[in-house]
Amino acid sequence: MFVFLLVAVLGQAPAVAPSEPGAPSTVRSQPDAVPAPAPEPPPAGLPPATHELFQRIQNRVAQVRIIERRSGTRSSIGSAFFVSADGYAITNYHVVSDVVLHPEDYTAQLVLRTGGEPVPARLVDVDVVHDLAVIRMDEPVKDFFVLEDREPPQGARLFAMGNPHDLGTTIVEGTYNGFIQDSLYERLHFSGAINPGMSGGPTLTGQGTVVGVNVATMGNQLGFLVPVHRARTLLGRALKMAPDATPALLETVRAQLIDNQQRLTEQMLAASLPKQTLGSYHVPGRWIPFLKCWGDTPHDPEVPYTVTNYQCSSEEDIYLSSRHRTGVVAFLHQQASSQELGALRFSALYTALSSQDPDTVEASREDVTNFRCSSEFVDVGGLPVRAAMCLRAYKRFPGLYDLVLRAAALNASTSGVDTSLTLGGFTADNARKLARRYLEGLSWTK
Repeated sequence: MFVFLLVAVLGQAPAVAPSEPGAPSTVRSQPDAVPAPAPEPPPAGLPPATHELFQRIQNRVAQVRIIERRSGTRSSIGSAFFVSADGYAITNYHVVSDVVLHPEDYTAQLVLRTGGEPVPARLVDVDVVHDLAVIRMDEPVKDFFVLEDREPPQGARLFAMGNPHDLGTTIVEGTYNGFIQDSLYERLHFSGAINPGMSGGPTLTGQGTVVGVNVATMGNQLGFLVPVHRARTLLGRALKMAPDATPALLETVRAQLIDNQQRLTEQMLAASLPKQTLGSYHVPGRWIPFLKCWGDTPHDPEVPYTVTNYQCSSEEDIYLSSRHRTGVVAFLHQQASSQELGALRFSALYTALSSQDPDTVEASREDVTNFRCSSEFVDVGGLPVRAAMCLRAYKRFPGLYDLVLRAAALNASTSGVDTSLTLGGFTADNARKLARRYLEGLSWTK
């Protein structure tokens, strides 16, 4: 992440009150004087100055500390905000993921603005797909936020709060810019500074109601929020649970991942697979709106061949841990051609190109098994293709796999195409269905 020091200096000029109707004028009329225009009244519902808002709601925000049990010290920090008098608070899943995955090694604490020692907090429920969690401390709270029941208008002035870089509670002004278009996972665009440590904090209106949860940043005032309706749904579910219940959070995460991949599979199989032309081949194009596609052909006069790249990816994923991401769809096509290389030299080039390892979904040995692969020669609409399909299993979440499909046309003499598909977090059956559908997008242009 990009690192910035947050400094918010906001103010509001006092409004000039218009004179009351019927009040006597204190200015003598002049024969040729042009009457001064009456000052415009202030806009209705103008939010208070930032310092007033901060003083009113500061105790509703807390710092989350993840404590490593053996050392007894913190391993990471984030933010949370209270949403119930019973001590319920909302934060990001990625802030508390270590507690979900390794409860024997990590625990959570809340540091309150009211002072005193950190308070133990326990996890109640999570929404891993939308990066949310509900935590609770046993002590009641006097002051908490209300979750807004609708999205603000485009361009609305908003305020993000959190604990950036352990500097203390901060408030930052920004602008609401609506939902990210064609996003795989719902996100709101907030034009304001959200920095490490502010994750899980609230973004709110000038009236102090929450409209989103801080989740990510790209720097340069590009912040992202989880929509408030996702937080409201999760909180409603958490409040229905027995106060002394011990939730099976790993099973909750697994069930949510299974549901998510089923939704993606059905969405992709129901969509027509467009074809993109690369040389003398058709390849799968932008399959679904959440995919972002890019292409390029490097030009080097010293190289006796050209390689055109066309790639599409969801550009978003689901955070499971600092070393494991999932919920990914991506593919890459490489079309090589040469008018100068003979068939033998081009074959060597093409073999080297198709032997390159494709990108895989980020994961560690603790998270997944090794890939197990199978290869076969297939005929796709008259185009002979060598295909290799590889799967690796998730160790903590049985039934989920990453898939890598690699395929190359076999008729290459002076032109050839190589393609790879990467899927993260699908059942084996759904991954194979999508791989077969993907291969159907390969064909000759003639």
